[in-house]
Amino acid sequence: MVKKIALATMLLAATRVWACDVCGASGSSQGLGILPQFYKHFAGMQYQYRSFSSNHPGLFEGLPDEHSTEYYNTAQLWGKVNIGSKLQLFGFIPYQYNSRQTAAGTTVFNGLGDVSLLAMATIIRTPDSAKGWKHILLAGGGIKAPTGLRVAGTTAEGLMNVQTGSGSWDVVLSANYTIRTGNTGINTDASYTLTTANAANYKYGDRLALGISGFYWWKLNDFVLQPQMGFRADYALHDYDNYSRKCLNYNTGGYITYITAGMQLFYKRTGLQCSYSIPVFQHYASGYVQSTQRIESGLLYFF
Repeated sequence: MVKKIALATMLLAATRVWACDVCGASGSSQGLGILPQFYKHFAGMQYQYRSFSSNHPGLFEGLPDEHSTEYYNTAQLWGKVNIGSKLQLFGFIPYQYNSRQTAAGTTVFNGLGDVSLLAMATIIRTPDSAKGWKHILLAGGGIKAPTGLRVAGTTAEGLMNVQTGSGSWDVVLSANYTIRTGNTGINTDASYTLTTANAANYKYGDRLALGISGFYWWKLNDFVLQPQMGFRADYALHDYDNYSRKCLNYNTGGYITYITAGMQLFYKRTGLQCSYSIPVFQHYASGYVQSTQRIESGLLYFF
């Protein structure tokens, strides 16, 4: 009887871990996008919504698949401060509200996320008075601190991707390039996150985010309207269930490519941003996870 109970306990534990191995990833690389250069500093708030649909194969052959839906809501304060003419500091303070819905019920994690700080140097910048093509290239890096809430315990630790933080110190490398002529331009944005193992010895896979957008801007008195459209791609390596033993989690990692349309509106010292993204190509978590949509909006104040 003891052996039967022990076997049943291990199978239940395996079911929980397997189900959570293929949840949508909560880790998201921080992209800067098209940055206005009207003023030296700004502060603002951003909101991002993402959702994933996941299928979990049955533990044994013949058992039906299990289904879950993950929702990730992020509201964050962020801002930029110029130090001299060549250095820009960006700070991000996110608040997470993440949930996972299954037939058994809903699990919610909410609270402060992982705070990050980024320093970007101006490598190239064409003077505003110059004619023809104008360029601006920013490059730099920073850190992401493990300030997000992580709930200890078997059940909570199994839900690795739905918690508000990764529990690890990570390094972020970033570059942002804009080229324009007249009222038309193209922005490219790239960031790479080098992750480390957290206290539970779980290591999220390194992440690469790439984006390219074309934009056009109109100026009418104090108003500037800037529609944009492009693509964004997120790529993640496999996670490690146990980094010390190099135990890869093969049901994590993959790529998602989005087509994105957005709008920026500026009036004097205030800016409004919004965008909508839908996936066009994806293969995430061995195909068990499907991204459904991504919505972003933000409000900025320049000074």
